[in-house]
Amino acid sequence: MRWVIAIAVGVLAAAVAWYFELSRQFGAHPFWAEQVIFWGAPIGIGLAVICAPLQYAIRTGSILFLAGVAYAVAHVGKMRFAASYAEDAFAGQMWFFGWHATIAFLVAGIVSGALIKR
Repeated sequence: MRWVIAIAVGVLAAAVAWYFELSRQFGAHPFWAEQVIFWGAPIGIGLAVICAPLQYAIRTGSILFLAGVAYAVAHVGKMRFAASYAEDAFAGQMWFFGWHATIAFLVAGIVSGALIKR
C-alpha cells in the first residue's frame, strides 16, 4: 500500500508541475516544457523503484543531489545555447536532456521521500 501512495504522490507532483507550467517558469524551453514532465515522471518512478532497496537517507539524499546537478547542467546548457545564438548543438542537448534528468530525479526524490518504512 505504501508503494501506491508513494507513486501517487509522485504522479500528483508531476501533475501540479504540468498544470502550473513549473518547468517553463524555471527555464525549460517553451516548446518542450510539457514534454520533459511527461517523459521524466515515468523514468523517475522507475528510478525510485530501482533504488528502493537502498537506505532511506542515502537514497533520497543522493537522488535529490543528482536533481540539483541535472538542473545545473540544464542551466549551463541554456546559457551556452543562448550565448551561441542557437549554434552550439551540444549546449542545446545539455539543456534538453538536463531538463529530462531534472524532472526524472525530482520525481524519483519525491517518490523516494514518500517511501517511509514504518
